Amino acid sequence: MRFLIEYKDFGTKEEKNKSLILLDTFLNEHFIGEFHGFTFESILIRFINNAPPKKKFKLKSLYKIIAEVEIEGNFTNNVKLNIHDFQHGLLKVEEAINKVSQIEVNKLDFNKDKLLNSLNNIIDIAPQTDEELKNYAKKEKEINFLNTVKRVDSLIYSYKINPRPLLKRIIGVRLYDHFERNTLAPYDYIYSQLFSNLLRRAEVMSPDYDEIYFSIAETMEQAKQSIAIDEFFKYTYSTLNLSEYNQVDDEAKANMVFHSMCEGLRLIADFDHLEKEKIEGVIEYIAKNGIDMELIYATAQNKDYLAEIVYHVPRSHLTKAEFKLRLTEFNTNKTGIIAIDKLDIYYAPYSIGKIQLKKNEIVIKGRNSLRAEVSREIDKLPSEYRFNIKEMLYGNSSV
Repeated sequence: MRFLIEYKDFGTKEEKNKSLILLDTFLNEHFIGEFHGFTFESILIRFINNAPPKKKFKLKSLYKIIAEVEIEGNFTNNVKLNIHDFQHGLLKVEEAINKVSQIEVNKLDFNKDKLLNSLNNIIDIAPQTDEELKNYAKKEKEINFLNTVKRVDSLIYSYKINPRPLLKRIIGVRLYDHFERNTLAPYDYIYSQLFSNLLRRAEVMSPDYDEIYFSIAETMEQAKQSIAIDEFFKYTYSTLNLSEYNQVDDEAKANMVFHSMCEGLRLIADFDHLEKEKIEGVIEYIAKNGIDMELIYATAQNKDYLAEIVYHVPRSHLTKAEFKLRLTEFNTNKTGIIAIDKLDIYYAPYSIGKIQLKKNEIVIKGRNSLRAEVSREIDKLPSEYRFNIKEMLYGNSSV
């Protein structure tokens, strides 16, 4: 169970209390990793000081995983660390836990008695004097670091023991490292693009997110300082030896980034029960073809032709990729290829939204939205591209 402590003083308008920030650290030091039911992953306690007479205190489920409880308190000093506010807040936690059971949900799975028993066990070991509180505050940064690691481990464990149906298609990945800016460039960008394309085309599914974020650091503890705050993505974690990375050539650097991302993919595939065969297929394909491979962006076909839009990932996110149209005639196996345009990969969907195979031509239409129109206007791009089929197959552009 994780606790989130928030504060609002209606008298001073302050929204922070230094002693309650430390209480948040103390509670999570002892409760993260303990299981108290599936309904709530966290309890958000918002302490209200100097509440207006008609104040309505919130009691609800937030994001379906957080119990949000507002509690009235009597705190004395928001700025200065003091044992009165810390202990007052600690004793009020019992009231908050009791209120959690009153939250209206479809099916409540919350072990209140176990949580209250755990709370009673830590009251005696909590700081009892101002001096003890100040000494505890000196270790706050280190404790918070370990608290985050424990929280990630507990989340991973909960995913692993509770398999969920795979309902959502992975559309992309992003890499976030804990090194100095651009340390892993350009390989972080290149491999993010390669994995995004190939996982999407392999139709790898997830329980409820469509992006995978890679958190890479020298140690797993450092990597696990990143936690997803939105439902559309989930973090996975891996390591990279920075000292070794800085001493090797470019090819070895690329290989180290690749293997670190493979480590992260295999981790999330394990704890979230993803489709391992598809993921291993993507890993094997990249290992075999390297970073300068041709990628298929989109396809369309009818009984006569196969149209494929292809591109290569540039070595910098600042460089536009050259998108090409490749057309294959089934009866003759004749192939023609022609350049479409140079596009930023991130904004390519605004220009390549739909491929239409007509009798004599291929039409590539951009998305029909205000954002797409603005993006194309900024880059001076057309809303559609047209190519003659016969010229592509039998003209100067045929191969």
